[in-house]
Amino acid sequence: MSAFWKSILVLYNLVLIGLSVIIVGLALGNNEPLVWINELVRTSQNRLISGTVGAFLVIVGLALMIQLFRTRQEIEVVVQESTAGKVIITVPAIKQIVLKAVKLVEGVREVKPEVTNGKNGVVVSLTLMVNPDYKIPEMTSSIQEKVGALLEEVGGLRVAEVRIKVDDFAPKPAVR
Repeated sequence: MSAFWKSILVLYNLVLIGLSVIIVGLALGNNEPLVWINELVRTSQNRLISGTVGAFLVIVGLALMIQLFRTRQEIEVVVQESTAGKVIITVPAIKQIVLKAVKLVEGVREVKPEVTNGKNGVVVSLTLMVNPDYKIPEMTSSIQEKVGALLEEVGGLRVAEVRIKVDDFAPKPAVR
């Protein structure tokens, strides 16, 4: 669920909590919420506003329920297709191959891979935390070569591009 839908869910829950407090107050004998409700539906304009708010809350509730039960379609890449059948590799499997390739290069402390399906093959985007003692152009070039080669060799995938973003440098260990 995206951050937008989570924030809508929080607001919706706050409204439900408020209504629950009003209902509990009525159950305990407090009649003031009934006065508020009578004021709310006294005029036709107030009834129209109340009905619109109620319809909006119903629509939001249904949309939230749909979002909760909607499953994400996992991205798959077709490796091979023949009369015998189809061979598919999932994104988590591709990420494991990418991580294996990046481990072959010294100086990388942390890697966050993202994989998408491009027109000419798989597009791999890597966000790296590297050791500042290594030369970044040489290191990233080596990573691009190794990732592309391993994905083609192990996964049978066409690699369109390997994008690298060096996001941070790993802190040097303290000298004692």
